Amino acid sequence: MPPPTVTEILDNVGTSTIEHRLPGLVDNIFVGNPLAARLLQRDNIKVQGGKDIRQRIIYGKKGGGSYRGRDLLDNTNRETRTEMIFQWKQLYVPIELSGLDLMMNDGSHQISDLVQDEMDEAELRAADIVGEQIFGTGEGNFGKDLTGLRAAIDDGNLVASYGGITRSSTAESPGAAVRGNVTTTGVTFSLPAMQVLASGATVGNEHPDLIVTTKAIYSKWWERAQPAQRFNSTDANRPINIGFSQIDQDGAAVVVDEHCPAGHVFFLNTKFVKLIIHPKRFFTPTGWKYPTNQDVAVQQLFFGGELIVSSPRLQALATNVT
Repeated sequence: MPPPTVTEILDNVGTSTIEHRLPGLVDNIFVGNPLAARLLQRDNIKVQGGKDIRQRIIYGKKGGGSYRGRDLLDNTNRETRTEMIFQWKQLYVPIELSGLDLMMNDGSHQISDLVQDEMDEAELRAADIVGEQIFGTGEGNFGKDLTGLRAAIDDGNLVASYGGITRSSTAESPGAAVRGNVTTTGVTFSLPAMQVLASGATVGNEHPDLIVTTKAIYSKWWERAQPAQRFNSTDANRPINIGFSQIDQDGAAVVVDEHCPAGHVFFLNTKFVKLIIHPKRFFTPTGWKYPTNQDVAVQQLFFGGELIVSSPRLQALATNVT
């Protein structure tokens, strides 16, 4: 029996290596980003299919009130609900091995090492893609990027509509329900100033539980926070277990994210933040492909989904904090 060819070794050993790496790779992609880690902990990652992604929102209040005896009751069926509509977004990371590399690393062990190296790079790149797009407007690459937090948390001045609904300041309207609390004027950092910004996203018992910012702003927060307010990722009594160093700000965990834009502070109620993922596109590998005009072996890891904030009015953002 002839020895296996390089292609046969790659199809068997390389594919099994990728399959073995996938569970840890997916964990590292999401846990490497504080917001994604929080969503995983809250079980806010949903899996669903369909032509598009729809999120129902409540924007008004039903009728009702006091009455006496035979008073006429207002049973008008008021419109209080509608749907936001989002399109599926697709991400990918390539895994590529040249024919020359395969020739120079002939054998099961060497090819397995080659695939491991490619997977290491793919893991880092996938984490970067997700981390960067989570904070964006979704306008990148002609609107093909994830609809990120900057699109979700806006008052209509930068992003006029969200989920197909035009933003508005009219109370109890769909437009008001998708209008976030955003401060774009300069804010000098102080703990009281941050508390004021957080209060803009507080309604009743709903308030931010995760505050994401840059390393520079986090350092200022750390310097001004009381020692009892500081929590490391190994502290048993930290307010939210998301695996990052954090500071407690009135019940919200303050964390640093390297992908957060300079000068930005996001005040998030993650109860209303969802990462929708298609079950067949959860960084799923395609299998090896061999182009007819190149001496390479290629796979892609594919992701399909979207980031949705179901209640932008319960989120806040400051974009120019110094």
